[in-house]
Amino acid sequence: MNKILRKIVMPTVGGRSQKTRITVTLGPELVRQLDAFLDSPEIGSRSQLVEKAIRKWLEIEAQKELDHQTEQYYQTLSEDERREEKEWTKLAARSARRLWDR
Repeated sequence: MNKILRKIVMPTVGGRSQKTRITVTLGPELVRQLDAFLDSPEIGSRSQLVEKAIRKWLEIEAQKELDHQTEQYYQTLSEDERREEKEWTKLAARSARRLWDR
């Protein structure tokens, strides 16, 4: 598991998590758009909304990194390894079909 993904997946242990106060400067249009979401019951404050947005962005970045690493892995396979990979894929697809058809 890469460093980015590990940081996202690992939950905070313990009762209350410690938060760090930071200052962020945003344009008025962005603030207006953020504030429009504050009426939603699952979002309590600007801070919670921004934290949720940053977490989502980090998840997307982690997925991009995982996709990149997966692509790199498959690009390094030899021709024999690629053939073996195709055979495993066919076998898995047949097994999945059998399970789904039950």
